[in-house]
Amino acid sequence: MTNSKSFKTLSGLFLQALEGGSKPDVFLSKSAGNYFRIDAREVLADVAALGRAFDRMGIRKGDRVALLAENRIEWALTDYAILGLGAATVPLYATLLEDDIEYILRDSGSKGIVVSTQEQLQKVLQIRSRVPCLAFVIVMDPGPGTEGVDAWKDVVEPERQMGPTSLEFFRARALDVRPDDLATIVYTSGTTGNFKGVPLSHANIVSNVNACAGLFDHGPSDVAMSFLPLAHIFERMIDFHYLSRGVSIAYAESLDALPGNLREVSPTLMAVVPRLLQKIREKIAEEVEHLPAAKQKLFGWAVDAGKRYFPYGLNRRRAPAGLRLNRALADRLVFRKIRGQLGGRFRMFISGAAPLARDLAEFYFSIGIPVYEGYGLTETSPVIAVNSPAAVKLGTVGRVISGVEVKLGEEIEDSEGRTGREILVRGSSVMSGYYHQDERNGEVFRDGWFSTGDLGRLDPDGFLSITGRKKNLFKTSGGKYVSPEKLEHLFEGHRYVSQLVVLGDSRKFVGALVTPKFEALEAYARRQGIEFSTRRELASNAGICAFMQRQVDEACRHLAPHERIRQIVLLEKEFTISSGELSATLKIKRPVVEERYRDQIEEMFSRRPPAAHEPAAH
Repeated sequence: MTNSKSFKTLSGLFLQALEGGSKPDVFLSKSAGNYFRIDAREVLADVAALGRAFDRMGIRKGDRVALLAENRIEWALTDYAILGLGAATVPLYATLLEDDIEYILRDSGSKGIVVSTQEQLQKVLQIRSRVPCLAFVIVMDPGPGTEGVDAWKDVVEPERQMGPTSLEFFRARALDVRPDDLATIVYTSGTTGNFKGVPLSHANIVSNVNACAGLFDHGPSDVAMSFLPLAHIFERMIDFHYLSRGVSIAYAESLDALPGNLREVSPTLMAVVPRLLQKIREKIAEEVEHLPAAKQKLFGWAVDAGKRYFPYGLNRRRAPAGLRLNRALADRLVFRKIRGQLGGRFRMFISGAAPLARDLAEFYFSIGIPVYEGYGLTETSPVIAVNSPAAVKLGTVGRVISGVEVKLGEEIEDSEGRTGREILVRGSSVMSGYYHQDERNGEVFRDGWFSTGDLGRLDPDGFLSITGRKKNLFKTSGGKYVSPEKLEHLFEGHRYVSQLVVLGDSRKFVGALVTPKFEALEAYARRQGIEFSTRRELASNAGICAFMQRQVDEACRHLAPHERIRQIVLLEKEFTISSGELSATLKIKRPVVEERYRDQIEEMFSRRPPAAHEPAAH
């Protein structure tokens, strides 16, 4: 296994991981219906050839090259080629529209861009004339007769023919990269809608890779499924970690294709966001509902046995003999089948980018797939804290990693009048400041500490918990603070609620936009004899709206009166990444949603606010 502690740059990590190596499956990529293996020598040759080609195109140390593509082998090869020249990769989400792409290219001063498909290429061609800094465009999947665009293979192949010459050139340039050199500018809008360029150096990211390497026993026998967007620093950093540990990396085709990809590859590791884990559990629950009553009872018994068993392992204690026997039986009769649907070999998920509900984590621990939740930001490369096999406490995001310091700042009052403290961070993984945003930098850095905007607490054992988001608290017109995230988390895994957006800033009461789980809701409507022909009709049916409000009321019954969701609007379709309503990590973009559904929101808040003791009217 490679000694990751010696890495000082990402280009050094790449060379040390691959040079002299004989690993036959550094990457697994699907083509013509099958996954094929790409060995270390081929990876090194392609990256060196592309790096040499970039140099001939005028890319020099410190230049920026943009990358607009879905996850695929060429994404990683292009990234390593750029980094090896001492240039900086500017990753763009494949879901971005032309105006956003233009802004990022102009703000970053990118000298070139590499795109994946003809669809992505057309976006760039629409705005190319307005981006004078853009000297070249390369497309991975070329089409017929595109003027002034180079094909990825046509750029790489001539340099590959040079063999050792290209490799020697690239190696010399890669070894010349210094830790403080800029590695990437990641543009993040999060859920706020305003793009901010986050410049990260080689030292920033490598410090995160090194700190996490000692926490997990990943190695050459592991296969990781790369599913979250590589344009997001979470997946990208963890892929650097995989490479440094000799883990094989397989690329998922898409969200829809993921279940099949898991069975084809049988991975052992995957970075996930809670929403994906929730969808998997919901799918399992749907399948169980269609089983005979006896098998449903068996499933419930197995999950209960698993939930009673796994805490013993977390606490390093031996479970009672009877419980061990029940857990073994549950595994043979139920859990192996569930894991088999996910490829059969998973030994852990690593969850980040959004809070993980405790009951969701408990479910996966119960069935034999531990979920290790972490916490971080793009600005911190990204990991600040993470649970690991040696130190895990559910309900927290783990202990702060080495090289990072955390302190808790000013007190902020939450929705129940309690106080939380803002999480402040400093360390080797923290960015130096936003790109071209000096005024903003003055707001987020205080005496060398970066203000995360998140609220948290540290327990006596050093585990960090996230208690809220400073900016996400809103105040009703009655002067009461409300945390929308707290309310939204109540509906994770709800039988009838798929997504929920809480609103109420400066309003008389709290309301919400709700996207139902339509299969479950349609089944309920049929049982009640409610007629409908489309989901729009179903979502607008008065009886269905009243039923869904009762579901919401029940979930909120234990809350303070000012926090309860008094009115809802049912929407006919889910929020998606492609519609621009979800971020790449499946978090809701509030500004987009509020603008798109402005009329429905205003109608909802025009209704008479119900009293605390009475049901909402529709």
